[in-house]
Amino acid sequence: MAQNDMRFTTGEFAALCGVTKHTLFHYDEIGIFSPAIRGENGYRYYAPVQIEVFQVIAVLKELGMPLAEIRAYLDRRSPENLLDLLEREGAALTEKLNRLRRLRALIARKAELTRQAMAVCPGQVRVEEQPRRWYVATEAPGIADAGKYAQVMARHMEYCEAHHVESPYALGAILPVESARQGDWEGYTHCYTQVDKPIRGVRLLTAPAGSYLTYYHAGSFYTVWEGYRRLLEWAEEKGLTLGPYFWEDVLLDELAGKGYDQYLLRLSVAIETQDF
Repeated sequence: MAQNDMRFTTGEFAALCGVTKHTLFHYDEIGIFSPAIRGENGYRYYAPVQIEVFQVIAVLKELGMPLAEIRAYLDRRSPENLLDLLEREGAALTEKLNRLRRLRALIARKAELTRQAMAVCPGQVRVEEQPRRWYVATEAPGIADAGKYAQVMARHMEYCEAHHVESPYALGAILPVESARQGDWEGYTHCYTQVDKPIRGVRLLTAPAGSYLTYYHAGSFYTVWEGYRRLLEWAEEKGLTLGPYFWEDVLLDELAGKGYDQYLLRLSVAIETQDF
């Protein structure tokens, strides 16, 4: 910095503000931020009082305001317009921070569920105690058909988006026990998104707390029927009376592995009576 007249060269000002000289040149060219002084030699010089102005421009840009809007404000700047701008952007920032907090919680929960899934030993039938669970469900007859699957998915996602449903769980499905007994592997009735607590104004299916016969299937959807058959055979051997529905949850999908054959699915059904 030239101490005698308190001016910054372009390089000095750029370093002070943490940007490149090219950024300052570009802002000057489009009329957003120009140097306070232009020397006879053509050099640009910036005044100390311009630092705060540049910082505000940098903040507005970081908040996502287009450069054209920033320039429009600067062309009509006034104390009233500044106050309106700050209040408006402050409200937008608060909304963004709230959104980021929700996303952070969502990511943390997804990581927790992934760790739990990694600890599972697939291929075993077991009885597990499950807490009460809530599902945002959409009727999905014929979901095994590729064309109908796309339509059901679209309806389900539209409903979730319209009701601000944010969930770390992958899409699951309900298969009636009677359909599995008959070998009707296309008899799914609903698809669903699990949520960790009830959501006001959202229609939900509930799986009650209790004992569930469970099987963890490692592989693809094309071989999941093997898991259903093992559950039914095990229940018959043990003399269990099962609830009406199987819940098919995707614990690990293509986010965790390459290919449809590397999924981890949990099949579970409520046990209504047991004699062992």
